[in-house]
Amino acid sequence: MSSAPGINEAVAVYYDTTIDLYERLWGEHVHHGFWDPGESPAADGADRHAAADRLVRELVDFAGVPRDAHVLDVGCGIGGPAIALARDYGATVEGVTLSEAQAGRAAERAAEHGVGERTRFRTVDFLVSAYPDASFDAVWAMESVMHIADRPAFFAEAFRVLKPGGVLAVASWCVRDGELTAAQEDLHQQVLRHQVMPPLQSIEAHERMAADAGFAQVRGTDWTAAVANSWDPTFAQVAMQGGRQFIRELARDRGVEVLGFFYAGPVMLEAFATGAMTYGAIRAIRPAQA
Repeated sequence: MSSAPGINEAVAVYYDTTIDLYERLWGEHVHHGFWDPGESPAADGADRHAAADRLVRELVDFAGVPRDAHVLDVGCGIGGPAIALARDYGATVEGVTLSEAQAGRAAERAAEHGVGERTRFRTVDFLVSAYPDASFDAVWAMESVMHIADRPAFFAEAFRVLKPGGVLAVASWCVRDGELTAAQEDLHQQVLRHQVMPPLQSIEAHERMAADAGFAQVRGTDWTAAVANSWDPTFAQVAMQGGRQFIRELARDRGVEVLGFFYAGPVMLEAFATGAMTYGAIRAIRPAQA
């Protein structure tokens, strides 16, 4: 039960080469923000960093992640959610990522925030991480499941490592349920190329995979409208000097993989606007044993 090696290597290279760019743009959280309906992040709504903090809180509340939990953070990025879980909810967190650069930076940042003793970060494929059965109170996966080719295996492994009564909390990029139009499928394919992902699936498909893995109390919700502002063109761009010349130099120095970072914004904005892509949260419980 392992991920596709080609995808894993490509994801690791992508995040290793863009780690500083993401931190400059997204801050400590390498994921979307969450806004109330009608809010504009540039005017009456939270800025990106506050909105990204809120997304963590929304997933904690939606999934019912308990305080003082032992949490496995799958796809931990540079440690933003893990630090928040440890600092604000008393959690002890194990973070795993395919990117060695991310794991190192996450450990640095956790120490800076005073939660180094309650967090640990490893460079490992979650599907072959070999954690013992029933090890965790919660499995947390914020915008990482979309990089996993064998998603049924993800849900099966999450079920295995959770204690009876443990909670699964997922937030992921998705596509709408049903067949996409030709134009929507073209946008979908552009997202996959730029963001190094296998084909995306619907929120409903994620719910079915969780149920098939044995989870109970499975529930999904659509947060597309709440997160779409993350790609606002006046809000989601990196302040860079040098323009196109700078981007060309980055591609020459780091490889063409880095270009996906710059192309993603307009594509994501259009994909959300046309309904091709959605953003979902899924919560599920490993049933308690009799």
